[in-house]
Amino acid sequence: MQLTGNTILITGGGSGIGRALAEAFHREGNQVIIAGRRKQQLESAIADNPGMKAIELDITSPESIQSLAEVVRREYPALNVLIQNAGGGKGRGNNRR
Repeated sequence: MQLTGNTILITGGGSGIGRALAEAFHREGNQVIIAGRRKQQLESAIADNPGMKAIELDITSPESIQSLAEVVRREYPALNVLIQNAGGGKGRGNNRR
């Protein structure tokens, strides 16, 4: 992958690994769009990284996913990289008795 000049969408980009990836790619000169459920974390990330964009997204909601797809098609037609980092699990697999 070319590391500069991309338009990158990162789900789960408001915190943790997703935010760290978003900031690293942003520093390299890429257009970065982060998506996530927590508006306050998204706003904090874009405030700390001028030029980065954010879209609210709940990956457990088909309607939210469809809305994201429509926004991306309309506003970011050059999108060429998707990093699916968001987790939608609720502890499945951790049910120890």
